[in-house]
Amino acid sequence: MEDLFEQLETTLALATEDAQYWDPSLDIVVEILGARGALFPATDPFFRGMWMAGTRNMKDALTSYLSDGWFKNDPREAVLKRMMEKGHACDHDVFPDRARKDQIPIYRDYLYPLNFGVSYCVRIITPNGYWALAIHFDNDHPEISPADAILIKRIQAMFAKATTRADELAHKRIATFAQFFKGTESEVFVLDVDGKACFSINSDGKLQSQTRMNHLLPEEVSEDIVAEIRELCVSDPNLSLSRAFQFNTDRNNTNVLVIQIPPSLRHFFMHFKVCAIRTECSVATGLKHTQLRENYGLTASEIATVDLLVDGNTPNMISDILSLKVSTVRQRLKQIFEKVQVNSQVELIGFHNRL
Repeated sequence: MEDLFEQLETTLALATEDAQYWDPSLDIVVEILGARGALFPATDPFFRGMWMAGTRNMKDALTSYLSDGWFKNDPREAVLKRMMEKGHACDHDVFPDRARKDQIPIYRDYLYPLNFGVSYCVRIITPNGYWALAIHFDNDHPEISPADAILIKRIQAMFAKATTRADELAHKRIATFAQFFKGTESEVFVLDVDGKACFSINSDGKLQSQTRMNHLLPEEVSEDIVAEIRELCVSDPNLSLSRAFQFNTDRNNTNVLVIQIPPSLRHFFMHFKVCAIRTECSVATGLKHTQLRENYGLTASEIATVDLLVDGNTPNMISDILSLKVSTVRQRLKQIFEKVQVNSQVELIGFHNRL
């Protein structure tokens, strides 16, 4: 048994950085508890994914669970509720009378024929909040024993440790990535998947307390801009979307660059999908931005690209920062060249310096 727990600890350590190791982690949990398989589905509708351990029968069963409509009004929802209260629960906690349970259609017609008639539901913390780990046993498996409860608590503690480490790694990477934009004077924020919760993150990668959205954006900003940010939050990260905004409030010029966090930087369970970098500009920089916008028709995203180029970043570096293809950055630079009537990056930097 101790060998299995050592394997689980090693595998979870790998899983903090690489999603492919979650399936092997579940395989070990199944072996520890002597189960037939396990499912670790996302509870967040914005998160797409499921981890699974078990036989081909279980994978086929999951397909029929959805296609045959067994997910509708599943009476095991009561087990989930008990699990959230106690930390773990079993079918027997909700359906102690086997005779009555035998008459419930989902057990009688779906689970029993597959020999998946008993499941433990375990509350597991992830960077995306609490999820339910469903561990499946055969039809006649007994309820959770005191010995099983000890094993479950030990497993929960190991997943919690892995989650803490995954958070630390992701936040550190995001902070390092974000500081690359404008140096350490910038404020860095992360927004949750639907753009409603906003947190600041310090230079050490530590998530600060929840921040009001108007600390990132001026209070008078329109709902249209907030809607654009929410669109970024829920969009496919492979689209590499970003938005740049500029504001002039209380005689201060502020740049806000909002970008999807590259999947390589954040943990795959992370609820935070978007990084925002808020930078107070000098008066001179603010005036240059105004000229570029009003006199030459540059968009906020184009101005952000110019700033990055002037700060010494190559098109390849800019593509990494903005999660864009290099070809997209080069095309954007060509559009900027046309608007300000220059022919090269060197001429663009010289033009910017003369403004």
